[in-house]
Amino acid sequence: MPTPSRRRPDAHQLQERRAVGERIRHLRRSHGMTQERLAEIIGRDRQTIRHYEHGMTSAGVDDLVAIARAFSVPTWRLFYG
Repeated sequence: MPTPSRRRPDAHQLQERRAVGERIRHLRRSHGMTQERLAEIIGRDRQTIRHYEHGMTSAGVDDLVAIARAFSVPTWRLFYG
């Protein structure tokens, strides 16, 4: 069975992805946490956290929930600040 082709994100999606990444970075830094520590907490590697923070990759729902939990904030804060 062929794998479905992925659609490239449009400009608005990229902008939103970057905004979420900036919020993750802000929360991480305000909690004095390294990318390595956040990655450890959510079961990913540092490179994945870097990609989320720079908007290079969009985080899935499970990772967003884990990130919000790591900072003791509601998940919506990652989207709306």
